[in-house]
Order: sequence, then structure tokens, then C-alpha cells
Amino acid sequence: MIPTTNTKSRVREIIFLGTGTAACIPIIPCVTSDNPQCKACKPALTVEGAKNRRLNTSLLVRIDHADGRERNIVIDCGKTFLESALNVFVKHNVKIIDAVLLTHGHADAMFGLDDLRQWSATLNTAIPIYCDKTTLGVVAQTFPYLVDTKCATGGGEVTSLKFHVIDDLTVPFVCEDIEFQPLNVEHGTYSDGRPFYFTGFRFDDISYISDVSRIPDETRPLIEGTNLLIIDAVKWYTYHSHFSYWDALAEVRNFRPERAIFTGFCHEIEHSEMEVQGKKILAEEGLVVDPAYDGMVISFD
Repeated sequence: MIPTTNTKSRVREIIFLGTGTAACIPIIPCVTSDNPQCKACKPALTVEGAKNRRLNTSLLVRIDHADGRERNIVIDCGKTFLESALNVFVKHNVKIIDAVLLTHGHADAMFGLDDLRQWSATLNTAIPIYCDKTTLGVVAQTFPYLVDTKCATGGGEVTSLKFHVIDDLTVPFVCEDIEFQPLNVEHGTYSDGRPFYFTGFRFDDISYISDVSRIPDETRPLIEGTNLLIIDAVKWYTYHSHFSYWDALAEVRNFRPERAIFTGFCHEIEHSEMEVQGKKILAEEGLVVDPAYDGMVISFD
């Protein structure tokens, strides 16, 4: 169990900015195919199947701060962030981004950093970015001008960011008066077999692990007792860098949270089928297991 701050700040709600993989849903060749091999892409273009339309996995955390001003923290800012913000920020009147937490250095987690210029320019202040050292290295290679403004060429406005390196993944850090416990998990491997690590986060008894292929033993105690577990479930069957639906369900059975929400789906897994499966699990095991969808709001009393 992670410690809690002695303030009145709390997470009021979370909103799923995206629930898909790097490729997003729908995939154009599936939509244009006369005989698509997936179940999600063509339905994603219909009103009935709209929950299959998925942008890069990302989460908005909305905080009722003790000082009375709402805070907004984004977890991951991938290549579809701008579209996600257009869909969610306008609808929910989100005006400010107070911080961004990056889970890893893949395109679907950090390629939208350049789009943050709209918010940093409007506020005339740097947006805090929290990530581990490896992820910062990838950001520096991909967007050198965001880490060191001297690398900018003068072609336009440069996003103002202030990077905070998470040096110790075993202890929590405070962001906008809320404690975030890093959750270090494996997300596939490098070509030489070394594990590639992903940083999930636990905050206000919510554990968010959107990309995971294995949870190390030393990380498990940090997840124990969580009320809401949000976890990766990319396909029905096992995949080398992500949990399958059944892998994720095995972890739900192990941790037994009050509620589990699966996210990070590819186009081979269809939303209504997961809803049916969730009802079956609830009836047979008493476990609440729901599939997330883009724009889904979870509010906390």
C-alpha cells in the first residue's frame, strides 16, 4: 500500500483519452477490404460500434486540489494526442494541462509532446513532464529542441517543458499534491532479449498499467490492495509485448480489485464481445471487469 498525502486534494475523475494500440482503430486497409479479417475496424465507423474507435492509449486525471483550482494531469501524450484533446478537452471544458507523466519512450506514448506548445504558449509557462531516465533519453533523441531549446532552428514556437526525472521507481513522488507510485513492469524485450520496462502509476488507489507483458515480483506488493486496476489487454490471445485478455484476467483474479478496466486493444478484439465476457465473469466469479473506450469517464465520490 502506498502512503497518502495529508491534504484534501483528491482525484475527482479519470477520462480515457485513448484505448488503442499505436496503430489505432480503425485500420484503413481493414476498412477498405471487401473481406476484413478483424471484427472491430468496420464496426468502428458505425454508431452502434463506435466504442471500437480507438486512439493511442492515454489517460486524463482530474484533481480537486486543496487550493480550490482544478488540476489536470495527462498520462502519456502519443501521436494522436491532439485528436484526443479535441474530443475530450472541449467536451469536458479542460483548459489547462498541469503536468504530463510518460510511461515509456514509444511513439504512442510521447510523439504528441510537440503538440503541447498550444498549452505552454497560452499559459506562458513550462509544462512539467515526469519520466524515467531511459524515456528522457528517447525524448532527447526524438525531440532534441524540447529538451534543449538551443537545438531549435527558429522555425516556429517551441513547446516549453520542464523535465523531472524519476530516479527511484520504488518510491512515490508528488505531482499536484497527489502521490504517484511508479509501477515498474516489463513491456516486451529488446532484440537481445533484455526486458523493456514500462512505468505504470498507482495514485488514489488506482493502478494504471496500460502496456505490460510481465509484472515483476518486486512490483506486485505496490499493486496489492488497489481499488481500481486499469490494465493492458491487447488481444484475446497471448502477445509477446502485451497481456492478452486472459493474461489480464489472471491478474484481476490475483489482485482482486473492486473493479478492473481493460485497455490498450488492437483491432482483433471487439468491444461488445468484451462486454459480454465481462457479464459472464461477474456472474460466475463476482469480479467486475469492464472494457474501456475512448472518452469513458470514471467519477469518484
